[in-house]
Amino acid sequence: MVEPSATLGCGCLLKAAFAVLLVAAAVRASPLVYKTIQSDDGDVIDCVDVYQQPALKLASPAGKRGIQAAPERSASASVLKPHQHQTWRKHGSCPAGTVPIRRESSRANPEVAELVRRSSPFGRPGSADRFNQFGRHAGSLFNQSDMAAPPGGQVEVAASYATNGPYLGARADVPYWKVDVHPNEFSMNYILVGHTLDTNYRPMPGAKPPTDLTNQIAVGLVAWPSLFGDSLSRLFVYYTTDGGARVNCFNLDCGGFHLVDTTPFALGAAWSNFDSQVGGDRNAVTFRIYRDPAGENWWVSVMDKDIGYYPETKFNTRFPEAVYVEMGGRVLDSRPGGKHTTTPMGSGVFSCAGTRFAATIMEYFGIASDGTIFLDQADRTITTTPSCYGARSIGFSTKRSGYYVSYGGPGGIYCDQPDQ
Repeated sequence: MVEPSATLGCGCLLKAAFAVLLVAAAVRASPLVYKTIQSDDGDVIDCVDVYQQPALKLASPAGKRGIQAAPERSASASVLKPHQHQTWRKHGSCPAGTVPIRRESSRANPEVAELVRRSSPFGRPGSADRFNQFGRHAGSLFNQSDMAAPPGGQVEVAASYATNGPYLGARADVPYWKVDVHPNEFSMNYILVGHTLDTNYRPMPGAKPPTDLTNQIAVGLVAWPSLFGDSLSRLFVYYTTDGGARVNCFNLDCGGFHLVDTTPFALGAAWSNFDSQVGGDRNAVTFRIYRDPAGENWWVSVMDKDIGYYPETKFNTRFPEAVYVEMGGRVLDSRPGGKHTTTPMGSGVFSCAGTRFAATIMEYFGIASDGTIFLDQADRTITTTPSCYGARSIGFSTKRSGYYVSYGGPGGIYCDQPDQ
């Protein structure tokens, strides 16, 4: 009996060998997944080898040679309660030596994902005053061309800011709201720190924002159906740098953010049974952005747990400190048919309704240049369309520590009417 392999010609053998090489190459290109967790909200979380995460796989060969081990994380005595964990954690956690990576949803719009990769939901503040289409004062200017808006659309901003630095970071409780978002839009709650290369700019109480924020880092919650496939509020991080060629990176795009192993939070994932209620319970996620005192790595923590950092080498220009802190909400309005949609910001209630009803950043603290936390006032606001979404600096609380800022609005017909 003739063996099957004996009937194969040289050409078949070469094809078979080539197929084996292709399979081997595909295996090498795929990250090593130790565990997969299915979440109740439809997410799929892969526990990927920490050394095969996007920050390392997307680096250039020269960058790979320069990558160092993550510095020792800051000590934290906080213990997470069950409701503070993201939904996927109901079904387990990632083992040591791995990081949680959320798979892209099949319900997401790939065109929007590409828009995120090459654009930015964060524009640069300007010191000049801005007037809206009706000739009424609308706060400080934002360069809309820097933001990820489709033709005819725009990014609306309602936020408070502080320039009492220099800062080594900021810490705040960002509210978690469930809102209905137009499919092609987003609704965001965040804190942001930024640095300028303008050597003439001096951060001080009462100073206007710098005309340009060369380096920015933001963290918060965003509901973005086209990107994530639903309107759940999901964890995001973002950074931008400008060394002649502007780079904007959302979550793990660009390989900028280095996740640390054993982190209990996955970028792009949501929380369950955590929604705030208008006039009722308010739930929030504690975020902190801070520079590692031992170097120039910028860390991001969630619920006082460090989840990762931006290495100094990821910024085209030096980022030794921040001169500007901003907190509040943003909405991407696509303006279908030339009209504003009903995508809400925050709770969907105007900021003048107060902290029981409007979305509120709670317990904001600045982090001083010596690394200590201090009481800081974010007492000035930026609103691109005050008739649509507003921001209000509340001040220091008599019952809880830190500074409070309310913001938001319902969208809709108010946005296309003159300011009152």
